[in-house]
Amino acid sequence: MIKNSDTIAAIATAPGVGAVGIVRVSGDDAIGVIGRVFRPFPGDMISHKMYYGKIFRDDDFIDEVMVCYMKSPRSFTCEDCIEIYGHGGMFVLSEVLSTVIENGARLAEPGEFTKRAFLNGRLNLAQAEAVADLIGAKTAAARRAALRQLGGGLSHRLKFSRDKILSWLAHIELSIDYPEHEEEARNASEILGEADAVINDLQKLAETVNVGKIIREGVRTAIVGRPNVGKSTLLNAILHENRAIVHETAGTTRDVLTEEVRVADVPLVIMDTAGLRETNDPIEKIGIEKTHEAALDAELILYVADATEGLTAEDFNTIKSFSKNKNILILMNKSDITSGHGIQGDGSSVLELHETEELPPCIPISAKTGEGLEELFSHIRDLFFAGNIGTGGETDIITRERHRILLAQAITHLQNAKRELHEGIPEDLVSVSLRATYIALGEILGVEIGDDIVDRIFAEFCVGK
Repeated sequence: MIKNSDTIAAIATAPGVGAVGIVRVSGDDAIGVIGRVFRPFPGDMISHKMYYGKIFRDDDFIDEVMVCYMKSPRSFTCEDCIEIYGHGGMFVLSEVLSTVIENGARLAEPGEFTKRAFLNGRLNLAQAEAVADLIGAKTAAARRAALRQLGGGLSHRLKFSRDKILSWLAHIELSIDYPEHEEEARNASEILGEADAVINDLQKLAETVNVGKIIREGVRTAIVGRPNVGKSTLLNAILHENRAIVHETAGTTRDVLTEEVRVADVPLVIMDTAGLRETNDPIEKIGIEKTHEAALDAELILYVADATEGLTAEDFNTIKSFSKNKNILILMNKSDITSGHGIQGDGSSVLELHETEELPPCIPISAKTGEGLEELFSHIRDLFFAGNIGTGGETDIITRERHRILLAQAITHLQNAKRELHEGIPEDLVSVSLRATYIALGEILGVEIGDDIVDRIFAEFCVGK
């Protein structure tokens, strides 16, 4: 276990007012620090037992608290750790923290508690990153993915691949150091026989990257359509609140309104946009330009049309221009006041276009009554989760860009090693590619990684974690 020379402290609960707030202290002098501020001090504190008392700065009574001591290594950091449970106001917590710091601790850096857990072997780096993902989880799918990674699901899978590669490297070293054993051909055959299984497993893991990105960041979603088709009403219906102004006057929405929401366990970063039409109003023109920018940036477009009017030639052209490299759903709004099929338009040319062009899914909805929204949410889930990657906690999912890059490098190096073996390249040269694979997978776990990268990763954490 790595011994740190200083004792750190920080507020471990979120900013704001609450019933209870926590100040966390960790390090060799944690007992000494609490002994100088906590009364009555019990002397020999028993690990994992709660003690009632008061925090004092000299003779100044700060707060009435409960204190829990966790003796090394049975704590999150694997160090002696104290947690002070006080009243949840930020001022009183700050006073408790200041008192602790004045008596021998120093303020923890962002993520330093988790960093110490990593350095002391409590967690590997992938598990440590899962702590941050769990804290930032916005959906049940994100929470489950983080918990699985924290529990070692991803780590066990990568360790299995690394152990395989290490055994290959050991055989290669043996054949190089002891050529009289004549095992070179057999070693090459063994590696080729096992390499495909390892590559396939890593590739399956890499295929979860898109789902992981959605779980972590959300799907950028633009609500697009002509004026007065119900775009803002749809946003309000999805959010279950009157967030956007709704009025019968065309052109009410002049800017892009962005909100975060979860539908069918898919997090959406949803944008309500200005209606698309020809206009001479300079302000509305700017709003329409922003609509096009939002649509280009979006990963999902909800194209809203008026079911009482049907799709027009203008609608078809807009949908066609947006749908080249986008996920798009056509929503025929106001279906509660029409029984038409929604494909009416302005003449036979439109109907012919509809017959010859493949349209995205067309869903009748009523933003006013909520009709059809569940079907919409189901389509969104199918688009991005597709039912082939479980989000119930049973599947390892790559959620971080760092992992994606290193996994891609590992796959490339391993494919190079396989190709080199097929081409009969000497195994001592093949071992260079295998070792590069081994190192890349180790960097995900934090086994092969520089201090500067570790510092940068933990700097993303909140203070107190």
